[in-house]
Amino acid sequence: MRGTHGWAEVSAERKREIIDAIVAGTATRGPVHAELDLTDRCNVACYFCNQQSLRTKEQIPLPRLSDLIDEMAGNGLRSVRLSGGGDPLFHREVLDVFDHLALRGVVVDNLTTNGVALTEEVARRLIGNKAREVIFSLNAVNAADYARMMQVKPALFDKVLENIRRLLAMRGESIYPSVVAQFLIDRKNFRSLPEMYDLGRSLGVDRIALNAVLEVPQESFEENILLAPEDREAARPYVETVLERDRDAGLLQIDFAISGWNEMLNQARAKVDAPAQNSYPTAPAFKDENAGCFFAWYTAAITGNGDIRPCCLLLHPSMKPLGNIHQGTMTEHWNGPAFTKMRDEMREVLLRRNKIEYDEKRFEILKPACVKEGLCWLKNMYFRGDQEFYAELAAKLDEARKREVRFIGTPKQMKRAAEVYLHTHPRVRQTLSADWLHRAYDWARNSSRPLRATLKRRLGWNLTDAA
Repeated sequence: MRGTHGWAEVSAERKREIIDAIVAGTATRGPVHAELDLTDRCNVACYFCNQQSLRTKEQIPLPRLSDLIDEMAGNGLRSVRLSGGGDPLFHREVLDVFDHLALRGVVVDNLTTNGVALTEEVARRLIGNKAREVIFSLNAVNAADYARMMQVKPALFDKVLENIRRLLAMRGESIYPSVVAQFLIDRKNFRSLPEMYDLGRSLGVDRIALNAVLEVPQESFEENILLAPEDREAARPYVETVLERDRDAGLLQIDFAISGWNEMLNQARAKVDAPAQNSYPTAPAFKDENAGCFFAWYTAAITGNGDIRPCCLLLHPSMKPLGNIHQGTMTEHWNGPAFTKMRDEMREVLLRRNKIEYDEKRFEILKPACVKEGLCWLKNMYFRGDQEFYAELAAKLDEARKREVRFIGTPKQMKRAAEVYLHTHPRVRQTLSADWLHRAYDWARNSSRPLRATLKRRLGWNLTDAA
């Protein structure tokens, strides 16, 4: 069973709680899933790591971790992802962490690791506790490229391969955990795609993930290392080769978030008659208008120094933490002003059917990827196959939109309706500048306030946001 960001562990009752809280603009009783970055300690220094600038030598002490797990489990936590700024297996008491999660009935949905510290004892815990998925960030196909990408001694490459083989041997016929070998390509190694696939096959893993390095920290940036749209033709024959080799095995999970590359990928699939494998399904009830992120009602990421962040994709120095677990309880943070603000921003996106322009003045917490279409795969990839959830979410959001997005109503309701209209009519939007719209809105709101207050007081017509 592969990881689902914990969604497979969520009951119908909790899903309904999430939907009702989205519609009402309130909090759920706690995260159902959590990303625990147990430690910032790591034995490698991957040149592409997006957490290099956040990395410390800290780890969450076991007593605080145990209390945190107890608190969240009491509020309905069902699963965790163990990843982080460092490697989670370099937490000094990681075996005790596994044991405490199992004691509280919390499933390890995903462990992402470079695999160096995946000992026999760790393997035994993962298998015995039925962890759903282990992703080995192998990244390279040989010791030399491993040393280049991970910036470590080449000998560690063979150690990781040994650890993968041992985990698979110990697992035997069990499906727990699913084992994934992940490879990353850049301009220096994309020609090794066939060899990467062959190595994955020889290891006997359940899936082989092939992706491109998308960004690197500025302080470690090597000019022209990232693949670009114009590189797709050079990569095409190697992509065709791996697709052809995988046609019957169905192990590949391949996707390229580079402009034009997925078009090339689809053309290559058609040429070698290799259908897409291992993609997450999309239910008929799923609609793009309801595809906004709902993580503020569902999950949180906690880093090695205790900072609380929305998700693993927003681990960036420019992103202000939502709190810290060493200062107050998780419940206090979950119901506090930062999470409340994030829920409000996510709800506005959902109410507007995702038809909203990103404006950093409006969004204090959400980033462009949270709002603009196609920039974040995480926010709905794992969930869009849930027919019942998205059918119920659509029905209840439509009811809320009728009440809260309309041209005759409060200023906020009218503003939402106007923004949706302008988003779907770009020519009108180009004619009317954003500054003009803001000034017109402020004038209409201020000049009509006495009239709206009188109508509300005398006739009960609620055309004002004021009490």
